[in-house]
Amino acid sequence: MQTPIFACNNVPKIFFPNTEALHEALHKALHKALHKALHEALHKALHKALYKALHEALHKALHEALHKALHKALHIEALHEALHKALHEALHKALHEALHEALHKALYKALHEALHIKALHEALREALHTEALHEALHKAFIYARDTLLSGPRYIPNSLYTCLCQVYPLYTPR
Repeated sequence: MQTPIFACNNVPKIFFPNTEALHEALHKALHKALHKALHEALHKALHKALYKALHEALHKALHEALHKALHKALHIEALHEALHKALHEALHKALHEALHEALHKALYKALHEALHIKALHEALREALHTEALHEALHKAFIYARDTLLSGPRYIPNSLYTCLCQVYPLYTPR
């Protein structure tokens, strides 16, 4: 069985004249390869761990921020709805009272005017039915009958006879 070349420290330098340089070059190459492999492995592991930690931290922070924002938005929406309802009720009550008062005034005025007109109508009817008015109307009728309507009654049978009586100066040629 042969022993590996690196395990032989007692081999004379004649066979390997520059063993120290070879040893140093191999050491350097191995160190570089191990360093690179270790660096990549650590980089990968750290990247994975940091990514996971950051992802969880960001997820938690975003979850909390969204929860707060949603809670605030819902609270504001509920407050908005409550204010809207309160304002609607207050406006409805104020409008109802104003409308009730305006209708009351208008109805009172209309009723007052109607009763006033009815009272005037009754007073006029009563005045027309008095005995003195009846007597005065009777006298006026008799006077008109006796004075204005006395004399012959002439009903024209044509426009010519009518015009001759109205315009006596007009004579046909």
